[in-house]
Amino acid sequence: MKKFFKWVLWFLILGAVLWGLYVWAKKAEADKPGEAIPVQPAEHINPSDPLPGLYLSNPPTSGWHYGETVEWGLYDKELTDQYVIHILEHGGIWITYQPDVPAELAENLKRLAGEYKRKVVLSPRAANDSPIALAAWGRLDKFDYFDEARIKKFIKAYKDKGPEFVP
Repeated sequence: MKKFFKWVLWFLILGAVLWGLYVWAKKAEADKPGEAIPVQPAEHINPSDPLPGLYLSNPPTSGWHYGETVEWGLYDKELTDQYVIHILEHGGIWITYQPDVPAELAENLKRLAGEYKRKVVLSPRAANDSPIALAAWGRLDKFDYFDEARIKKFIKAYKDKGPEFVP
């Protein structure tokens, strides 16, 4: 009988440890900025090729992309998604905004993004379904107003976290 209680005790301890790990993992995920987006294949395609499928988010946070990429920095013109997805694969952050946002919001985004010499790309993007979107490999955050602390938290959490590290 004593052996039986030992097994029950070990079973309860193991159950408590597994439950604790589950709760800890859920809390850790909840504390991360943005939303987790399932990662799509990181295949290179040619600009003349049709896309093999649809992206799972707007803007895309992973998936098929061109072998060439854009340089880190600020852009006043729209960029092709497939060029910028490549920077996400390299651990970059893509900040996009709708072209018709108030000038003050765009200027605040440019000032903030300009603080980063590498690993951040800022560009307008008409296809956005929110005024501001932050994209990293497999992560997305969308919102309607300038929130410097939120943007910096996202950059800090995901910069250099792509599947291919490029300094």
